[in-house]
Amino acid sequence: MKNEASILEGILQNIHTKTPFHVQLPTKNKLVFNKIVPYLFVYRIDQQEDPMLAELVKTEYSYLAIHDADFPVQKWLEPIAQKLVEEFGGCLIIEAWVAPRTQRNDVDLLITRKNIQSVAQYLLKHIHGERTALSAEVITSTKATGPEDASPLIDFKEKKNNQVQYIGLRVKDTYLHGKHEILPILMRQFRETLSKSLSSTFFEFIRIHTTAKPTEFKITHQSEISPLVWEIDQQLAKESQRFDFLLLITPVNAHEAWLQFKKDNFRKAPVFQYRPMPIDPDIIKRNLYNLRIEDLYDPTIAYLFRDKRRELDAMMTMLSERGKEGFMLGSLQIFGNVAESLLDKAKAILTITEEDTEIRTNAQDIMQAKEFAALAEQEIAYLKAQHPEFNTTVRLRDDVSGVMVNQGVLNISKQYSLPRNRAQALIQHEVGTHIVTYFNGKQQPFNLFKLGVPGYEKLQEGLAVLSEYMVGELTNDRLRILAGRVVAVYHMIAGNKFVDTFSMLVERYNFSHETAFQMTMRVYRSGGLTKDALYLQGLIELVKYIKDGHDITLLMMGKIRKEYIPIIQELMLKGIIKSPSLHPRYLEKPYLHKLDALRKSTGIFKMIQ
Repeated sequence: MKNEASILEGILQNIHTKTPFHVQLPTKNKLVFNKIVPYLFVYRIDQQEDPMLAELVKTEYSYLAIHDADFPVQKWLEPIAQKLVEEFGGCLIIEAWVAPRTQRNDVDLLITRKNIQSVAQYLLKHIHGERTALSAEVITSTKATGPEDASPLIDFKEKKNNQVQYIGLRVKDTYLHGKHEILPILMRQFRETLSKSLSSTFFEFIRIHTTAKPTEFKITHQSEISPLVWEIDQQLAKESQRFDFLLLITPVNAHEAWLQFKKDNFRKAPVFQYRPMPIDPDIIKRNLYNLRIEDLYDPTIAYLFRDKRRELDAMMTMLSERGKEGFMLGSLQIFGNVAESLLDKAKAILTITEEDTEIRTNAQDIMQAKEFAALAEQEIAYLKAQHPEFNTTVRLRDDVSGVMVNQGVLNISKQYSLPRNRAQALIQHEVGTHIVTYFNGKQQPFNLFKLGVPGYEKLQEGLAVLSEYMVGELTNDRLRILAGRVVAVYHMIAGNKFVDTFSMLVERYNFSHETAFQMTMRVYRSGGLTKDALYLQGLIELVKYIKDGHDITLLMMGKIRKEYIPIIQELMLKGIIKSPSLHPRYLEKPYLHKLDALRKSTGIFKMIQ
């Protein structure tokens, strides 16, 4: 008894000093506070441990796992709950147990007090918000709730317990086939849905029912995250950096192919040549699926890694099919198809803008590659003044077509030239967007924010095109090219050949021969790449995002996609990732008035000059 009193005294002292602890309670029970928080997850193991709940409990900041049926839970839990109330002004206890098979819903949320109703509804909303289609319902009862035949965790009739709140999770174990066989994917859906929903609810409870602030419970040290997380992140980065996807699928003879295509009077499809494949896609796939992502308990981080692995797997399939029909099928999987609504907008832009008039000006109106590279160096110096660790290079190369940013480095073809009145737009596109988001992503703890989360290209290219608009150099000709790319991708997917799509762009939409060739080459490279439809689609979605009043600066924190924003906000709330370090010139004065005008506009068609 004396030993038990000493253990309890130590627990209460650790809560007071905010010292994390793991304690074994007599005799087989475990109390864990990885962080001192006004929240406790309780799982009383019945005769047989439930595999999902046993994993779920380990995802929580703090938990009590009870293995002894005769453990005097009130004796231990009431003073702990009271100490949490004393320190934080409130305490939330979540208890989970297996429901009877007759239960209608996958999860019932049981409450006994009306003042916890809003938090329970918040939890319900998040469960429904996950894409796992779990059914759930809030049930209010005046009777004590908990597992059948188990004593209550807290005596809620005691006035001293008025600030201790309780939600019961009665979970139907449909993730088990029979009594013992686990359905792993369904079980993971249950665990990740509940863990993510409980994490969000925990911060909501703090906001409403305690005197603390949610920001006080951020993860402040990398040591608070499982070492396995960093191991997997490093390995995913290592596999990602074994190859440069865009360089491997882009022709090395684009200029020579254009000259030959012109010599053949635009009637014979060009023959493109590609870099030798420096990797074995099958070996990279094997390495990816050796990663133990399923062992991660944080569902948000596990989702990030699983999503990236899935994308890398699809890229490996594409590279193994380079130059074959299967390449385009992989492209559709990664970059998507062309929706009819997007095609209609593209055709409308092509119809209402003036005919494509290739810029034919004298020499001083054209900027050559070396001068453009010098301009890019000036922009890099501007950004370096914001953060001393920022640094990158500009490379003039023979083996690239046009301008391309890869892993934060600006690559420029030695043969490249552009109209002078488009130079600042391209600087903001490549340096102000692609390089800035690469560096900001590099400042985050996870490598995938610099390498690019799956599907980041749509938002990234939308931002890059927006930057052109912000500096006043998004011309009608540029919009026509973005719209023409959509039409070209659609035409290619429909089964048309290179020469057919080229002729369609020239004859129906009045693009110059060289411009139409570049557009068609980009779309047909390696067997068919649908990525170019994302530029216009990303811009349209970004304009809507701005019109809806959202903060655009959050999108600069790395190479992310719009659907990741709730994940980003959750990780920022936890203190795992941070705000952007660099801010591009186009999101500073004197350009900000353009954002205000865009918020009040009717949409993308207002960008047409």
